[in-house]
Amino acid sequence: MEFKNEELVEREIEIACYLFQDFSLNKVAEKTGLSNKILTAHLRNMMKKLQAESLDELIQFLRAKEL
Repeated sequence: MEFKNEELVEREIEIACYLFQDFSLNKVAEKTGLSNKILTAHLRNMMKKLQAESLDELIQFLRAKEL
């Protein structure tokens, strides 16, 4: 997946790629080497930047951007 959005930082794009592939949050944390607390902070920032109300809405937005 090649997700490009100027609002997201490189790490958030990496996380978005894993979410797009339906990785669980634990698996995303493992793959990125982030703690669950830091991953949650990134997700919260991504949701704020992309105006998503929930994690599901964030994932739907990411999938829509890919199409």
